[in-house]
Amino acid sequence: MFTLRFTLSTPLDWLSVLALGIVLAVQVWGLSRKTTLSANRKRIRIALNGLLWLLLLAFVLQPVWKKPVRARQALVVGAGVPAVLAKRVQDSLRLEERFTVPDFKGDFEAVTLLGQEFSTQFLSRLSGTALRWIPYHAPDQLQEIQWKGILRQGELQRVSGRLFSSEKQLLKLRFASRTLDSLTLRKGRNEVELSFPTFSRGRTAMELVLGERPLDTIRFFTRPTEPRRYRFLLDNPDFESKTLADWLGQAGHSVELLTNVSRNVSSRVQLNRGGKPDILLTDPGNAANPAVKRAVSEGKAVLFFNLSNPEADSRAIDKALGTAWRLRKISNEALVPVGKNLTAWPYAFVPALRQFPISGFPVAVQRGSGTVGLSLLSETFPLKLSGDSLAYHRVWQAILAPLQATALPNATVDAPVFNPIGVSLRFNDWPGRPRFVRAGEDTLSLRYSPFNQRSAEGDFRFGKAGWQSVQDSLEMYVEGGRAFASVRQTRLLGHFLKAHSQGGGVVAGSRLAGRLVERTVPDWVWFGLLLLGLTALWVEPKLRGFTSAQHSLGQKVR
Repeated sequence: MFTLRFTLSTPLDWLSVLALGIVLAVQVWGLSRKTTLSANRKRIRIALNGLLWLLLLAFVLQPVWKKPVRARQALVVGAGVPAVLAKRVQDSLRLEERFTVPDFKGDFEAVTLLGQEFSTQFLSRLSGTALRWIPYHAPDQLQEIQWKGILRQGELQRVSGRLFSSEKQLLKLRFASRTLDSLTLRKGRNEVELSFPTFSRGRTAMELVLGERPLDTIRFFTRPTEPRRYRFLLDNPDFESKTLADWLGQAGHSVELLTNVSRNVSSRVQLNRGGKPDILLTDPGNAANPAVKRAVSEGKAVLFFNLSNPEADSRAIDKALGTAWRLRKISNEALVPVGKNLTAWPYAFVPALRQFPISGFPVAVQRGSGTVGLSLLSETFPLKLSGDSLAYHRVWQAILAPLQATALPNATVDAPVFNPIGVSLRFNDWPGRPRFVRAGEDTLSLRYSPFNQRSAEGDFRFGKAGWQSVQDSLEMYVEGGRAFASVRQTRLLGHFLKAHSQGGGVVAGSRLAGRLVERTVPDWVWFGLLLLGLTALWVEPKLRGFTSAQHSLGQKVR
């Protein structure tokens, strides 16, 4: 059964047909008035012009015919999927029908979607169809990514994701001209994780760079850290401890330095007076000190630094506090470089139960009744002396972050956040236990956990992109435009399929009877036919001239 895409209600269609009619009339009239052509040549030329005219008319009218199909399943290929891959998937799944999104007109029992680029309008047409999804991501394109959308200054930010790399190359996080963390990708599928201690306050943006090509921008909001109380317990004053104490004091923390000047005589210096210390910093010689043991038994954190003999020092700490430090020598050098103006003892930590390494630095913590940290760094104050305050800040933020208890009140959200997709914002110990929070321009309710009445969660769906305020003191960024486009499409399709599966909607067998699928002439066929018609009109007079020349040459020979 044939139909036409020509519509009576479209003036452009009528004008196109009218123009073609005028062109045909002018062609026939012009050819009929030519006296230099014989009757046979006129008929041939009129036939060729008429044939080309019919092809043009058919191209404008775009005939469509419907044919019954027996296939119960079809493959619909999204934009950006290579045709070779689509054919391979079709053959492997043994699907008889394959369509692109614009060409899909059928009514099938089941549809397999290949790729992510499907509009919501198209997906709504499949509400009564069983669906299967095969994702496709181009090489060097993010498949998934996640990071913390809200966190405190000094907290460790982790950016994790997945992508397929076309070659061995470097993935890095770049803040201005400085690389915060990097990872070498192998050719093929990669699970990636980059981390760094947050050093900024408020709105923060940094680039995720693959090779030399920026992939996208990582944005998050950093809350100011709560002031902490530190105590230094030292046998001898040294420049490393003094530099660290000054830096902590300038950051607003309470610092107390207790130094043994001589036997039974100690010196006490305080910066920003505070109460009982949260974190104790000392050298391995004080591992058996009653103050250190008491801090660990009370669940406080202790950091050992300024080592002189790592193997002997770690054994002394194990004996005094019951930890399980194991070190492995990695070099015969006295010190090994771990960065610009930064060196460490030539040892590495052997993995152990309840031991957590600090990414990027030879420092680890062990958790038990308290938290015990051990630093293999030799000296860090040269960073300060060289003027690289940002590097010094990064080093000590990374070391101290795992020693700090979670600051309360706390709020967290998983980024990236997309405006069409809902997101959960979690609150812990928020002042006043609010039942409602303001997010953007809306006021939304919170659900408190039945197991922990201090923990609440709210679901949000933002209507616009950009920075959005939350409870006045917080902000979060909502991605818009083409930011993380592949990740956005993957999540949108995932949400649709989840809702689709919950709603059922498989086509009943009775609907399969008499099912028709629309067919159209492919564009390459139209191009070939029109080219053939134009070629025939161009060749006809030349072929006639060639025949006349052969006839004249034959007469001269005779």
